Order: sequence, then structure tokens, then C-alpha cells
Amino acid sequence: MMLPLAAYRAPGDAVLLDADGEISAAAFFARVRELADALPAAPFVINLSESRTAFMLGFAAALVRGQTSLLPSGQADYDWQQLATQYPRASIISDRAIDAPHAFDLTPYLRLSATPRATHPMPLIAADFTAAMLFTSGSTGQPTVHAKSWGQLTRGAANLAAALGWSQQPRHAVLGSVPPQHMFGLESTVMLPWHVGIPVHSQKPLLPAELEIALRQCARPCWWMTTPAHLRGPLKAAIALPNLAGIVASTMSLPVALAAAAEARWQVPVVEIYGSTETGALATRRTAADEWWTPLRGVELLQQADGEATRIRAAGSHIDIPVLLADQLRLHADGRFLWLGRAADVLKIGGKRASLAALNQRISEIPGVDDAVYFVPDAAGDAASHDDAHPPRRLAAFYVSATLSSEQVQAALRVRVDAVFMPRPLFRVACLPRNATGKLSHTALMALFAQLREVETAATVRRATALSQIVPATHPALPGHFPGNPIVPGVVILSKVADAIARQFPHLVLDALLASRFHAPLRPDRPFSVHLALRGDCVYFELREHDRPDPAGTRIARGRWACRPHAAKGEGE
Repeated sequence: MMLPLAAYRAPGDAVLLDADGEISAAAFFARVRELADALPAAPFVINLSESRTAFMLGFAAALVRGQTSLLPSGQADYDWQQLATQYPRASIISDRAIDAPHAFDLTPYLRLSATPRATHPMPLIAADFTAAMLFTSGSTGQPTVHAKSWGQLTRGAANLAAALGWSQQPRHAVLGSVPPQHMFGLESTVMLPWHVGIPVHSQKPLLPAELEIALRQCARPCWWMTTPAHLRGPLKAAIALPNLAGIVASTMSLPVALAAAAEARWQVPVVEIYGSTETGALATRRTAADEWWTPLRGVELLQQADGEATRIRAAGSHIDIPVLLADQLRLHADGRFLWLGRAADVLKIGGKRASLAALNQRISEIPGVDDAVYFVPDAAGDAASHDDAHPPRRLAAFYVSATLSSEQVQAALRVRVDAVFMPRPLFRVACLPRNATGKLSHTALMALFAQLREVETAATVRRATALSQIVPATHPALPGHFPGNPIVPGVVILSKVADAIARQFPHLVLDALLASRFHAPLRPDRPFSVHLALRGDCVYFELREHDRPDPAGTRIARGRWACRPHAAKGEGE
């Protein structure tokens, strides 16, 4: 059975949108044929293209040439080098320089002609042809492959379009903030617009200003395909999103409050997709209005006994072989379901159970928390291995907030979770190490945990002492401050403390001075030292004047200063 590559109805229909205008179907597919003829002879292509234009051209040309596209889980050199080793006959196509023997530069093919010399019939692709092989990182660190036939991808796009309520001839466009190498990005920003015959914007906006510009360039109602992590930025920036018709989010759980805030701000529906790389999209819901998921057309969820537990197997028109899901679901008689978390994420501590998904939701719902995640440091991603006889090490958590201290977050959590699931330690960070699709890998969280643990341990165990220093009698703040018997003003003492904190903890920014107490005067030209200790969100300080009779010195002042991590480079730009 042969299926068309795309469903554009006329040669002049727009396929791509960018700052320069529209690229027609005739121009796009003419260039696809040229590129197909130019691609190196190989059974596979590794598509590393960063722009959506280059990816779509390369993906379509590979299909026409009869080549399967290999889509790595990330864009790091390590990701594609693993595939190149595993598939030595594969060529590598990209719109950026790749230092590899079989690299093919797509850049010359990106200059699309507005008026192609000739038009051709839409290419047909065999439904059973393996169009793409997507790779996930896997728990072992070795890429796990998930093959998708052209028929699977086409039927999945049709089912998704029906779930979104799109008519057979929609009049809008698609804009994506997710990479097309990811299953959600491939489904929503490539297959979906191709199947219904609508244009997609060529850019992948991540920052709020980029998103606003791209929506203006669309010049028509536009659906934004994104992740909850990317949704937060425009909300925080309080920008207008012109031409926005709807939002589709996936790859991580969408908090109800975030979905409701987006719907209230922009007056558009926010639809969440449930699915996986193995299955593609399986269900949707309006998160702000309904906690129940509705399966896509043709999707069936089947209960299966697995020892003492009950597992769910997903079947459907775009799933060739039923897939055993890694999640726990509660099925309703009408086919809808609730997502309860991943089966491997159930924690059993002190005779009590909780899923990491539920804990993440509780901490993320705290007003003032912008992002958060729980973490089991020694679990290696396998929380199910813990039970009451072999409990995990204390739970940790990371959170992002511009306003809340760790003490405030802990207090809010105490009324939301059982005491055995309180995170200790709780780290405040500038941002979580999410990847391009908004996901958090165990490896990235483990590295962050180790880094923060090292800083915390060094600061707590070792009370750091600044170099001996003095305030000279010639200091401009001293004249007139008790003439004949000068002492150093308190504001100068605090400035010395702030300077010492900046030197000792360069990764921190000082917030409010929470407490300070002066015990004795500091005289000019008398040596003193500043002793610091970092605990949680506070730097505790003590300033001592050096006395000959007392080697420990005389305490001059002490107190604590609230602090927060520096924003990551590029954040908020």
C-alpha cells in the first residue's frame, strides 16, 4: 500500500513560514527531489539538522530515496557518534558542520526557490517502509531503538488531528519549540502539518521574544507545540502572543496551575498529550479543565496481570504491536483514564507509599515555585527496588524560585506530603538541567546533586576564614564618627562581610540581611577576620577582632544573610 508524503492540495499551498514569507509545496517538494538524487547511497541517514526546514527537507528526501532516518535522542556529539558506530553505513546529514567521514551538508539546499521550474506529483511512500528509527537513552546508557513505519506515522498524525478537533481543511499553522528528532516533535511539527496540509514555521523559538516574533510572522491562527518547561517563560514575561490559536504540550507532566494560567492569559485551549517514543501519542486532555485522559481514536488500553500488580498494554491503529506501558493507570469504564505515575517510581518508606510523580506535583504546586523535582540519589532511576527492608537514602529535591527560601518551601510541603517523604536536603537552584524537550535525566540530576553536595559539605564542615584585614584610620567613613574615639560604622562592617561572602561563595547572590547583631566596637587599624558558613539558603557570618590575650579574638558582629544561586548563563536573555 502506498501513501502520499503530504496532503497539500495545490502547488501554491504554504509548507514553510519564516521571516521572508512562505515556501510553497511546489518549491519545497521540487527541492526534496533534488536532494533525494544528491544524497549518498546508504540504507540509513542520521538527521542532525537543527532548523526545521533542514530536518523536513532531509527527512522527506530520505523517504523519497528509500532511506531510513535515524533520530538520536540528543544533539551532542556523543549521541550521533554512538549511532555512527552502530550503523557504519549511515550517512550524516545536517545544516551545521559535522566532522565525520560520511557527513553531507544540507546548507546549499536550504535556499528554496519561490517559483520552481516544474511541478511534480506528490511522492508516494510504501506504508510498511521503516521511515524512522528513534533512539531513547535507556536505563543502561545504551540507546534503545524504536522503529516507525510510514503507515504508523501517517495514522498517528490522523488520530492526533482528530483528537485536536481539526477539520479536514484547517486554516491555521504550526509552530514548534521542540526538536523534530524527538517523537513528540516529529509527530506534532512534521507529520501533523504534512498530513493535514498546513504550514509550519521554520524556527524553533525558545525565548519569549523569539516566540512572539515567530507568531507574528505566521500571520494566521497558529498552534504552538511546546513543553511545560518552555511554557513558563512567556507567562513570566507577560508578553502578548499574537495569532495564537492553541497550545499543545507534552514530554513532561503539565501542572494544572500552569495550564490554567496559560488559558487565562491567552484565552486559548491548552491540550496535553500522553504518549511515549514506543507508542507515539496515546491520549489528550484539557489539563486545566479535566484530570481524565481521553484515548486517541482507535487506541485501546488493556489490563494485564503481572504477578500481584496489574499492568496496562496499549494497542491501536498506529501501534503495530501492543506495547506494555511503564506507567500506572486507573481505567474508567468509558475508556478514559487517570495517570498515577511510572510503575518504577513508587517509593515505599516507613510502610507508606508515594510516587515520584505525585511528589513532584506537590512541590511544583507551591505558589512561588517555578520548577521543581524530587530525586533519589542512590536509586539510579530504579525506585521500585526499595522497600521497607531496604529503604532509599533520604529523598532530595531541587527547586527554582525567585522568592522562596528552602525553609518556606519545607513549611509549605509539610502540609502537602507525609513526613517520611520530606526532602532532605532541599536545594534551591537557578534552573534545573532540562534537555531540549524539557526532560530531566538521572545522570544530569546526579551530577547536580554531587556538585551541590560538595559545596554544602565544604561550607558546613569547614568554617571558612577570610584573610586578616583592617579598616584604616583614613577610611572616609570614620571622620566624625565619634571624634577622638573613632569606631568603624556598622554599615562598613557589613560591607566587609558582603565582600567576604562574594569571595568565598562566588556562585551566590546576596538577598536580604535576615539578622545582624553587634557585640563590640571595631577600632580602625585593628586586624579582624570574617568567618562564614553556608547552610541552606543562608550564609551565617561572624566577625572577630584579633586580640593578643585571646587567640580566638573578640566577637564584633554576627548574623545571617539570605542568598540564592546566580542565574544560569543566558537565562532570561
